[in-house]
Amino acid sequence: MSGRTVRIAGGVLGVVLAGSTLGAASAAAADSYDGRATANGGLTVRALPTTASAAKGSIAKGKVFPIVCKVRGTSVDGNNIWYALPPTLGEWVSARYVENVGPAPRWCGNDERFVGRTTTTLTKRVAPTTAAASAGTLGKGAGVDIICKLNGKSVDGNKKWYYLTDGRWVAARYVTNVGRAPGWCN
Repeated sequence: MSGRTVRIAGGVLGVVLAGSTLGAASAAAADSYDGRATANGGLTVRALPTTASAAKGSIAKGKVFPIVCKVRGTSVDGNNIWYALPPTLGEWVSARYVENVGPAPRWCGNDERFVGRTTTTLTKRVAPTTAAASAGTLGKGAGVDIICKLNGKSVDGNKKWYYLTDGRWVAARYVTNVGRAPGWCN
C-alpha cells in the first residue's frame, strides 16, 4: 500500500462522512485522526487487528497517514491497540509503531450497545480469528454486551466477529442477537 493510496482513501472517507446525517455518530466520525509510522523498515498493514492475519502492504517509516478508529487486538510488544485505516475495515496497523499526530483516535463503534446470547460454550479471543489467543470462555446461554462487528476469519460459514465491551472478540456464528444486530466497527 503506497502513501498515495492512503491519502486518496482518506479523502474519499472524508467526503462520505461529511455528507452523513447520523447525528452523534457522524460528529464522532467526522473527527480527523492521523498517525506517523515509526517502525524501522515500515509499518505492516494487516487484514485484521492481529499479527495472525495476512499482510496487505506497508507504510514507510515517517509517513503520516489517516486513522479511522481503534480496537483491541493481539499484543505487539506489550501494546494491544490496533488502528483501522480508511476507507474500509479491512486494513489495520498496530498502534505500537504509530505516533499520533494530534489527538489519539476514538474507539471504534458508537455509544450504542447491543446484546447477544451464546448458543454454545464459546471461546473469547484477543482478535477476530480462531488463530488468536484465547481470552476466556462463555457458557452456553451467557449474555454478551457487543460494541460492533467486523468480518474476520470464517467460522462454520460465518465471517462476522463481535467486539465485546471487555475488549475481546467472539465468533458471531455462535451468538444470537437479542434485539437489533450490532453495527460495523467504524
